[in-house]
Amino acid sequence: MTNPTKPASGGPKKNEPGKAVTGSTAAGKAVTRTPANRAQSKKIVNQRQTPWGLIIATVLIVLLAIGVIGYAVSQNKKKSDNSNPDKIPGITHKVFSGGDHKAGVISYAESPPMGGPHSPIWADCDGTVYPVQIASENAVHGLEHGAVWITYKPGLPAEQLDVLTKLVSGHPYTMLTPYAGLKSNVSLQAWGYQLFVDSATDSRVKRFIDTLRQSRTNTPELGASCSNPGFKSTPSTAGHPAES
Repeated sequence: MTNPTKPASGGPKKNEPGKAVTGSTAAGKAVTRTPANRAQSKKIVNQRQTPWGLIIATVLIVLLAIGVIGYAVSQNKKKSDNSNPDKIPGITHKVFSGGDHKAGVISYAESPPMGGPHSPIWADCDGTVYPVQIASENAVHGLEHGAVWITYKPGLPAEQLDVLTKLVSGHPYTMLTPYAGLKSNVSLQAWGYQLFVDSATDSRVKRFIDTLRQSRTNTPELGASCSNPGFKSTPSTAGHPAES
């Protein structure tokens, strides 16, 4: 009689740790699996399921793209600010209508004027440095053509006057004159814009010139000539505008 608590000979046995297990495939061939084989297979599967190299590369590419886009946006904003005269600290802006030509002396609200009615004759503003003050009426006509008119207080130190002279001399659509009673050492005028500074080396001076000389958005007569040889050889004087 067989003992019911004892498995019959040849019956299934529990796997012993570290022992190989032999099974069979559908084709009838024996396959031996050990715990080490199973652990190695699981490790391979896990490696295939988590492609860390690809993930890291993708993250780096995304971060690089964000950086490039952010830099481009900041550069475009900086360029936009630099081309906008209203972003220049201390600048004054006033709207004037162009084409208002009048003979004789004109009374201006601003000193120096930066727009408004003016003489039919424009001052030569083809990079011209005048040793004496010219009539504002002729200078304003130059502004209408897109020039920048730089004025300085008489008695300005020679080294500062030299800086202004180099900014103007030979540079089209600019002119430089002394201006009696100027409230600062230097002022800059373009059509509808004005800036007062204490030093010729102020960084805003060049920024004003670069932004407003021949401005496409601000010049009433864009492209009009700034050359007037007759005026250059015989310039007007303050209070006596040239009429022909």
